[in-house]
Amino acid sequence: MEMSTSKLRLNLWLGAGLLAAATSVFAQDGTTAAATADTSSPAADASSTPAPSADTAATDSAASTDASSAPSEPASVSDSGSSSSTSSGGGFLRGLMPEFDFNIGGFLRPEVAMSTRDADDPDNERGNVYNGVTVTRHVGDPFTNYGPILPNSALLQNPILGPILKLIPVVNGQIPLVNNVTRPIPVSNNVFNYHVLRAELELGLKFTSDLSLTARLRAIGDPGNYSDFNAASVNNLQGGISGGLPEIYGGAPNLFQYHVQGSKHPNPLEWAGPNYMVYFPALFLDYNHGPLDIRVGNQQIAWGQAIFFRVLDVPDGLDLRRHSILDFASEEFSDKRVPAPAVRINYQINDDILADAYVQKFQPTVFGNPNTSYNVIPDQFTVQDMYHTDGDDKWNKLSYGLRLRGTFGQFGAQLIAVRRYNPDGVFRWTKSNVNKDLPNDNPLGIVENTLNNGVTPNPLGGGYPAGTTGELLANSAFEASPGGVYSADEWFHYAARVRLNGITGLNKGITDFPSTASLLARPAANFGAAHNELDTFFTAAGGSLRGHVAREYFQETNLGGGVSYVTEGTPGSILDQLIINIEATYTPTRVFTSPDLGKDFLKEDNIVSALVLEKYQRFSQNFPATYMVLQYMHRTHDDLVGRSLKGYGGKDSYSDDTTSATPGLKGGSNYVVFAFQQPFPNLVWRADFAMLYDPEGGILVQPAIRWKPNGTYTVEAFYNYLNGRLGSNPNNNLISTLDFANEVTVRFSYQF
Repeated sequence: MEMSTSKLRLNLWLGAGLLAAATSVFAQDGTTAAATADTSSPAADASSTPAPSADTAATDSAASTDASSAPSEPASVSDSGSSSSTSSGGGFLRGLMPEFDFNIGGFLRPEVAMSTRDADDPDNERGNVYNGVTVTRHVGDPFTNYGPILPNSALLQNPILGPILKLIPVVNGQIPLVNNVTRPIPVSNNVFNYHVLRAELELGLKFTSDLSLTARLRAIGDPGNYSDFNAASVNNLQGGISGGLPEIYGGAPNLFQYHVQGSKHPNPLEWAGPNYMVYFPALFLDYNHGPLDIRVGNQQIAWGQAIFFRVLDVPDGLDLRRHSILDFASEEFSDKRVPAPAVRINYQINDDILADAYVQKFQPTVFGNPNTSYNVIPDQFTVQDMYHTDGDDKWNKLSYGLRLRGTFGQFGAQLIAVRRYNPDGVFRWTKSNVNKDLPNDNPLGIVENTLNNGVTPNPLGGGYPAGTTGELLANSAFEASPGGVYSADEWFHYAARVRLNGITGLNKGITDFPSTASLLARPAANFGAAHNELDTFFTAAGGSLRGHVAREYFQETNLGGGVSYVTEGTPGSILDQLIINIEATYTPTRVFTSPDLGKDFLKEDNIVSALVLEKYQRFSQNFPATYMVLQYMHRTHDDLVGRSLKGYGGKDSYSDDTTSATPGLKGGSNYVVFAFQQPFPNLVWRADFAMLYDPEGGILVQPAIRWKPNGTYTVEAFYNYLNGRLGSNPNNNLISTLDFANEVTVRFSYQF
């Protein structure tokens, strides 16, 4: 049940008080230290590895994002990018365990993102670009595979449609049966994209010199004061939205709960409601003895050395419910990796070589829910996540991997071999299981309901058993409900937007479901036929049709490696202590979502590679060194977020004889990143800059400023500028998916 705003705020501040009280209790027997650790530098990662000094020129590039070092003693470092103070002591427990010690710290942080655009997320109901737009729908002739209706059409013999058609004047040799539709959802324009209060407490317990425990508890609340869509508002249209999990699709946006088919609690150690979530990003025991380190419990695993790009960083999926991928760029994915129960073992073979292995319970990437601020799955479609029903959340569904890493003077190298379930999953059409007849408020709906009366088979249905239109739709991928797709124009626009093929996608939605034959659905030969057929069925639905897709997960093998080299040059020159790093992974027969959403997924050998140049450079003796990084990534068959390039290049409209709506992107995808950090002389201020460029016509630029006057308070502000329309077709680049999210974000942290 959704919490009221006042109750949510009360619970959040009570939680904050409890965190502070816990700190006080633990500190009574110990001393309070002012020591702080900062993980917002480019050197931070989920392992709480200390950041290198900005004046350090010759650093091992593994420090950048690599959690390969042996698990350390419990630290107070937060993986969210904010530092925290520590309290340490032993109290009476030292009498029982002489080596006992503890660290405790935490922070409170409100975060606000304010939109600088006058449009909301177009994948949400109230941000849909067709809201309030009147579109003319053109009905086609099922007897000619949805060509135009001609004066001699067999439809004229139908007792319901015939009299209507005979009243329509013939135009250019055709009978234009058309109707106008306006998408009935009101437009919204939110000032705030995101406003949350985050509280975090980290406790480190040292039992002996070999055994310790780290527990990091995080609570996030969002009052949800947005101008957003509520499914109850369309209950008077087409019988309301019937399909999907009611917790996700039946009311106001559910900001935090991750539900899958058959399970309401797929993430261990996470408790969430529509407006809050509480979870343990870290809760593990560390055993450290000589060259051996063993970490057991809920944890994140970060591999690789590429910054911003994930090449070797394959163990964990990402949690995109909180600000998607638009957080402070210098924190990378430290707040995004999905923690999972795991056993991780590090063994230092010798001074130069480290072996790192893990086994973990498979946990999928978590996408934003429908109608939340950064949702990327159009809400006209209902997702049925099969993580539970397919058995993927069972403990026998494991991911595991091994890495060898070595340092040899100025050179470094690493190799990985991972067997995992791809956490992003793949999507296909699936049965809606919604038994709702087409309405009798329009002639086409009446004709369909008459032909499919549930008693005798439809004589035009190709021998499919008798059924009502509701029963037939339940066995198809569609339901006749509001908030779906209202016109062929909308269908093709959104198919291109999410990198799908609007023509073949329609055809697979027909041929993969035999019941559609009795509804007179036929595979379309070209764009003109597909356009007419879609408009015909949207008209018969009395408004819109909602599509249903299943999300499934498949195992894959990731093989990869990397080499690094630290240059030597004239001291202080740009080429002195430059870190050059190359990483690559190879995934044979990786499974991708097909652009037609068919049950026959794409399978392709995929290679991801990156070149990374890192440098600390002092440009003035009056300023600390500037950290800079330049990166290039190439992917052979997918984009930066794992979508097949075969779905790229779609458009809103084509000539009628076009047979395929997506030419695809040839030659792979390419991305360039440039970023820097510049501390000011007093180290109170720091300027950041990050840029992601897609040569196909997209750019993300993030300038930022950070003010940290002491170890208690930190203020950060950054601006996200996204433009995916620098090329000839926005559907040829990555950035256009999120270019609605231009915004200013401000975060205020209080560490205790």
